[in-house]
Amino acid sequence: MHLRLSAGLLSAVLVYWGIAPGALAQTADLVLRRGNVITVDKDWRIAQAIAIKHGRFLAVGDDDAIAGHIGTGTKVIDLAGRTAVPGLIDSHLHQLFAALNGPAVQLLGARSIAEVQKAIAERVARTEPGKWVMASSGWHESILDEGRMPTRQELDQASPSNPVFVPRGGHVVTVNSKALELASITKNTPNPDGGVIVRDANGEATGVLLEKAADLVRKVLPPPPSNMAQLMKIAMRDLNSYGIVSVIEPGIDERQMELYRAVRDAGEMTVRTDVLYRALRKVDVEKGIVVCKALKGDAMLRCVGIKFPLDGGVEGGRMTWPYRIVPGEQTDPAYRGVLLLPPGGEEEYVAALKLIAEAGLQAQTHAVGDETIDVIVRAYERVNVERPIRDLRWTIMHLFHPSDAALKKMAAIGIMATMQDHPVLLGHNQRRWWGDERAAYAIPIREAIDAGVLVGGGTDGPVVPVDPFLSMWWMTTRQVLKGYALGSEHAITPKEALELYTINNARVMGVEKERGSIEPGKLADLTVLSQDILSVPPDAIRDTKALLTLVGGNVVYRNGI
Repeated sequence: MHLRLSAGLLSAVLVYWGIAPGALAQTADLVLRRGNVITVDKDWRIAQAIAIKHGRFLAVGDDDAIAGHIGTGTKVIDLAGRTAVPGLIDSHLHQLFAALNGPAVQLLGARSIAEVQKAIAERVARTEPGKWVMASSGWHESILDEGRMPTRQELDQASPSNPVFVPRGGHVVTVNSKALELASITKNTPNPDGGVIVRDANGEATGVLLEKAADLVRKVLPPPPSNMAQLMKIAMRDLNSYGIVSVIEPGIDERQMELYRAVRDAGEMTVRTDVLYRALRKVDVEKGIVVCKALKGDAMLRCVGIKFPLDGGVEGGRMTWPYRIVPGEQTDPAYRGVLLLPPGGEEEYVAALKLIAEAGLQAQTHAVGDETIDVIVRAYERVNVERPIRDLRWTIMHLFHPSDAALKKMAAIGIMATMQDHPVLLGHNQRRWWGDERAAYAIPIREAIDAGVLVGGGTDGPVVPVDPFLSMWWMTTRQVLKGYALGSEHAITPKEALELYTINNARVMGVEKERGSIEPGKLADLTVLSQDILSVPPDAIRDTKALLTLVGGNVVYRNGI
């Protein structure tokens, strides 16, 4: 008896066995063999080898099956038992900030204010008098012995004449007296809406500026360096060295969009980048929609939607409960953070969201506080009544303090979340500003997943280090760099952490048919690891290194293999 398969059935059989239809006789451009390939497909199959052709996965299977795709022109890489996973995706990473941080004064290695002063003074010695001295935002005062930001007087000792700008993440900065002078901040300067000028007992500015108060100095900073395109390429190569192949750039303007476009058009991007246009008002959304529609997107660069920053960070998230008193930093017993709605309030926010929905774009809104999250869920729900948003992949960024009711509603109407490892560095301030119980609850990934919310993972780098393995270490242990755990009950499994960094992030981005797993037909993005993160103890995940990174089948990073 002769068994004949229909074309559709044959195609299904080939895909099941990890072979793209029509691939049986094809010679691959690249083959990786003798590996432990974690595919992250729907069955989480483990394979040995991968064949790649024209930038896509041609076949995935055992060594014998893939051997048939090796021809005279095929490049072969022997994995020697090493683990390969889909290329890692960070769904919230400020790639441009990371680029700017490259030439800035690095403070992540400082362990005291004296060491901060030394690092600043060394840069001052190489800087023309009167010129700005800029520090990297990728550090945190929790790593200092004093556990606080340096004051203007302490920065003055290192730089009496050069203005100094020391950001910490995106919500807090500290500056010296010269910078305060240039920004016209005096004892009589009122707090701006949505910001706090931290003051001493005499009412004088300490140099520390929270949330919108930092903008008073930002507006007098020098323009970005002229070599931003080169700095961006360097930053992308650095991300590749961590196995990162794709990011969401969460909030840029037209000028920055043009910079991305120029690097893409020159063929020099090595990180697939989905950008969000930053909006504060309805008019910004109208402009952002035009900008997004004007960009001719491709697999390397897309404008996917609009970002709203609706509250602050650990020191400014809008809560339904008052913050703790923090001597010298937070002295208002009624302080509950900031809510950064547009001038027209919630109604303008909803009207702007409706425009985004009509344009078929994604909305992502920054939220730390529980009150902010409730506002967003309520607003998204109002839009959902008129135009279901599930297929638009609308998302809440960060999601530090969601209520059970908010999580339930998010799952019901399809609101996604991107959650990062802020407590690795920010846990120190979470405890000081919120208290231990609320600090431990922050970013409850376990609870969000169990509630049925689709969660994507990331770092918010360079607010915290861009290292995805540090982030997955935190996700699975809830350990912070200060040496304790915050909210162990919210830990997830290593398998779930890898899922957040691969296929789930692809789902958040709406590209799960092209990225996020190692399957025939998908873009050939992968990374080879120094160890199997699914089999080592969770505490060892942070020691993982990327040895090889491919983007579209091209080697963009290689070290040790």
